[in-house]
Amino acid sequence: MGELGYPPSTSSILLMDNQSAISVSKNPEHHGRMKHMDLRWFWLRDAVDSGVIKPVFVPTEDMAADILTKSLMRPYVEKCRSLMGLRT
Repeated sequence: MGELGYPPSTSSILLMDNQSAISVSKNPEHHGRMKHMDLRWFWLRDAVDSGVIKPVFVPTEDMAADILTKSLMRPYVEKCRSLMGLRT
């Protein structure tokens, strides 16, 4: 939005259900298991450090984005739909 002339007033919240990913995004240290990753993928760390993005943990059962990425059973689809604020 900043490029369109609307500078953000607060950090954008990034909801994540992976605590390891949140830890890596907040910790600038090199992690031994991540040595295979190319440095260009560490843009998230820079965005978190600069305050542009704020990663927040959400339990897997409350992750509304699953409806867009997974095949789900009907009850979970309905739950995700309501989490997104959509009605039938």
